[in-house]
Amino acid sequence: MSAFLQFVQANGIIVPDTFTPGRWIRCKTESHPRKKNASIKLADDGLVGWCQDYAVHMEPLTWRAGDGAALAAPIDRAEIARRQAARRADLVNATHAARAAYAACAPLRDSHPYLVNKSLGVAGCVGLRVDAAGWLVIPMLYNGKVLSLQRISPDGEKKFHPGATTKYAYYAIERPGAVVTVLVEGFATGLTVFQAIPNSRVIVGFNAGNLALVAERMERRGMGVVCADNDHETEMRRGFNPGLDAARAAAEVLGVGVAFPTCEQGTDWNDYVMEQMELAHAGQRFSFSRKRTAIQIQTSVFADVKLKVMRAAQLMRAK
Repeated sequence: MSAFLQFVQANGIIVPDTFTPGRWIRCKTESHPRKKNASIKLADDGLVGWCQDYAVHMEPLTWRAGDGAALAAPIDRAEIARRQAARRADLVNATHAARAAYAACAPLRDSHPYLVNKSLGVAGCVGLRVDAAGWLVIPMLYNGKVLSLQRISPDGEKKFHPGATTKYAYYAIERPGAVVTVLVEGFATGLTVFQAIPNSRVIVGFNAGNLALVAERMERRGMGVVCADNDHETEMRRGFNPGLDAARAAAEVLGVGVAFPTCEQGTDWNDYVMEQMELAHAGQRFSFSRKRTAIQIQTSVFADVKLKVMRAAQLMRAK
C-alpha cells in the first residue's frame, strides 16, 4: 500500500489519515488543500490503484504494483495553473452564455404542461420563463444573479445549462410572513411543499450534491426542515440512499430535521402526493360513501404532507 500512496502523493494528492482499500475515497490536493478535489482507490488485492485530481486529470491515473516508473510522475505546476485558469475561464463563459439564454426566453404565462401534469401551480415563483422549444426555464441563482439554468421539457426531461456551475445555486419560492424555511432538492418537490404548507418558504437546491452547499449559504427564517428525496430503489440495489444522505448532511449544517416520503414507485414529495391522490380516487370507485371532489382529495393529501413535514421541523426544534 505504501508504494501506491507514494504514487498518489507524487501526483499532488494529499493522502487521508485513514484509508480503506476497495472503495473510492475523496481527498484534498496540494493545489486545493481546503477542498476534496481528488479521489483515490486501491483494489482489494492491493495490486492496482487509481487516483484523479479533477482540476488536472481528465481521467483517473492507474498504478500497478511493481511499476516503479509510475512513482516518477512529475508535477507540472505551470500546467496545473494553466488548466485551472482555463477551467475558470470556461465557467465564466458558460455563465455568461446562460444569462444570455435566459434573457432570450419569454416569461412564463399562467402555467406549463410539466406543472399541469404534476397538479402544481406557480404561486410564489418569480422569474420563470419558457424557451423557444417550449421548455420551462428556471433561473439558478446565487446572490441574486443567474449562475445557470435548469430546463424542463413538457414531459419532464431535465437539463442544466452546459458547462455552467450549479454549486451554491438555488431558486427561492417565497411568501410574506413565512414561519418555516424548507430546503428541497427538486423544483416539483419545492412547489408541492409550498402548496401543502401555507406558511412556508422553500429553497430549491436542484440536486443532491448541492443541498449541503446551499445550506451553508442560505438564509433561514423561523423553523427549518429539509424535505428529502427518498431514493429507496437505489438503496435496495446499491446499499445507500443518495437523496436521504444528502438531506441529512444539509440538515446537519442547518441544525434542522429531515422529512422524507414513503412512496411505492416514486422518490420525492410530488410523487408521494400523486400516488396518494391516485389511491384515494381508486378507493372511491368501490365506496358507497359520499364522493369527494379532486380538490377535496388534494387538500386532504396536502394536509398529510404538512403534518409529516411540520412534525420533523418541530421535533428538531424541541431538542
